[in-house]
Amino acid sequence: MEEKKKKKFSKDILNIIRTTMRNSIELTHIADNKANVLLSLNALMLTFLIPITIPYFNIIEEYRLTFPLILLILTCVITIYIAALVLKPTKFSQNHKNLKKGFMVSPFFFGNFYKMNREEFGLYMASATLQEEQVKGHLADDLHFIGSTLGKKLELIRLAFSIFLTGLFLSIFIALSCVYFYG
Repeated sequence: MEEKKKKKFSKDILNIIRTTMRNSIELTHIADNKANVLLSLNALMLTFLIPITIPYFNIIEEYRLTFPLILLILTCVITIYIAALVLKPTKFSQNHKNLKKGFMVSPFFFGNFYKMNREEFGLYMASATLQEEQVKGHLADDLHFIGSTLGKKLELIRLAFSIFLTGLFLSIFIALSCVYFYG
């Protein structure tokens, strides 16, 4: 009877890990979408901002709007750079190096086995899933990797939004001040 409780508990833990993994993957997708929106918005702003301002550069200089314009352009470029960092795929080389050294890494994460041929992967999968505790450890490792990657993405998105909003409002405030005082 105690044996059944132990197995039931084990399945519950695995279900919790799977659900948490699924939630983390969905949050990663949401983070990537936010980064994509930031990247697209800022690229669009630059696409329209630069060609529109060139013919009116004498007016921009007259009202001393060069600084707010440069600030806005820099804000867009920095935001695009940070958003691109969020969207950039992570490196898998560390786990692949550990695998070559003989360490057991998760066979469930593609980054650990994408360089293996089918036969190598089959043998590795069989040895890596021999014990239930080992499988739980692999799932926990994958969950940690996904969670830490998600945390880094969200920190960068927060930074990109902060830079974008601060730069945008400072540019607008400085431009309005310049027009008011020099116009």
